[in-house]
Order: sequence, then structure tokens, then C-alpha cells
Amino acid sequence: MATTKRPVIKLKLSLFDKIIEGIGFLLLTAMWLCVFVQYSGLPESIPIHFNFSGEADSFGHRSDIYSLPMVGTALYILLTFVNNFPQYFNYLTPITPENAHSQYMMATRLLRYLKVLVVVIFATLISITIHY
Repeated sequence: MATTKRPVIKLKLSLFDKIIEGIGFLLLTAMWLCVFVQYSGLPESIPIHFNFSGEADSFGHRSDIYSLPMVGTALYILLTFVNNFPQYFNYLTPITPENAHSQYMMATRLLRYLKVLVVVIFATLISITIHY
């Protein structure tokens, strides 16, 4: 199957998209603040792995708590970067100049939701680790 060059469109964010971006960034900032505030109250040894029963089965130094927000932030930045190039995504329908804008908007919005979800998951993991 021959591939055709997809249109490159600079998408303007709607108010809703800006709100989703803001929520993701605020959650990311809150996640880091939570770690910084709680760090001094953590014991020297914290759980770093849990089994399927939810019991901690591996422990590490309390400074290991920083690995969770670092990975979450790296994924957030990667998804932000990738979101700037919707013309390279895989789509179920052929991309034409007529449908490119709507397809790109839906795809980039999905990645915005994914960014928020990634931050929520890592914030939840941090909360579980801190309150274990």
C-alpha cells in the first residue's frame, strides 16, 4: 500500500483542551509538592514493590520515592512532545485534507487525557507508598 503525505496542521487549542492541559500540569506540580512535603516524615525504608495481594514485598531507601515523580514527569514530557506531531500517528481512516483537522484534534485530545491519567496513576502510587 502506497503511503501519501499527510497534511501538517498547526492545531489551535480550544478552551477545553487548555483546561485539560492545565489540569495535567497542576496535578504534576501537586505530585512533586506532595513528595517534597512528605519526604522528611518518611521512614528510612519505604516499600518499592507490592505483590498481587497488595502487600509490600520489596523495600528501599526513602529517597527512592523520587523515582515515581521522575518517571511520571518523563512520560508527561514525552507525551507532550509527541502530541505536537499528529500527522505521524496511526489512524483507522485514511487522512485527507478534508478530515485531517478533526482526526488530529481527536488524537491529540486523547493524548491529553492520557497525560492526565499517567499523572493520576503515578500520584496514586506515591500516595500508596507514603501511606503504607
